[in-house]
Amino acid sequence: MSIGILKVKLILSGASSLKEKRSILQPFIHKVRNNYNISINELDGEDDPNTATLGFAHIAKSSDLNYSKLSRILKETEKEKNLRIENHSTEVI
Repeated sequence: MSIGILKVKLILSGASSLKEKRSILQPFIHKVRNNYNISINELDGEDDPNTATLGFAHIAKSSDLNYSKLSRILKETEKEKNLRIENHSTEVI
């Protein structure tokens, strides 16, 4: 069994309030949860409308499966027009 963790710090463009931030993040979070069956939580930046740090967690049979899924999620994040990745880290246990 393997546990994969992806932490991504995001810069949100076009969000000047927390309500606008939610309107950008929530559709993205729902899409990733539905497409990848993964747990997601906002870890940091809850009070800042311009940044968000999201944590993704996944349990799989092997570490290769975790690395594969987390890299696909990272690529999916890069495609979002209102989100820019400032930094990220991946850990598989």
